[in-house]
Amino acid sequence: MTDVTEIIDELEKEVLGKKNIFGKCYVEEVKVTALLSRLREAIPQCFYEAQALLRQGDAIISEANRRAEAIVQNANDTREKLVHDSEVLTEAKKHAAEIENTTQDYCENLRISVHQNLDKQLYDIAVKMNETMMTIESLREELWKRSGGGSTN
Repeated sequence: MTDVTEIIDELEKEVLGKKNIFGKCYVEEVKVTALLSRLREAIPQCFYEAQALLRQGDAIISEANRRAEAIVQNANDTREKLVHDSEVLTEAKKHAAEIENTTQDYCENLRISVHQNLDKQLYDIAVKMNETMMTIESLREELWKRSGGGSTN
């Protein structure tokens, strides 16, 4: 995957490095068009990366749920083995409840942590994409200004 910033750097070099003595900018249309095409191809990759992060988060949550179910099942199995003795039964119920509460707390904390991490990563991707879009828009405006064109819209 080509880094979006590398493409933008190439585009900037192409546009800003072609000034003549009159301050006009002459660029190779084919080269600029090719760079813009590469940029269009590179930007959607961010979306795929975000989807992969979400799948990773889902996998982590699924694994945590599987482990929690195994812990709860283990606690239930232990409790059933101790049913015959009332003191042991009382202690087992207490222990199973503690394990269940601990597991639920662990799962909830893990879920929150995963969601916070995913949210931060998605936010970082969104910020980078926004910066990229602003840079592209600025370059387009500069290109139009230098070519004597009107609005970029």
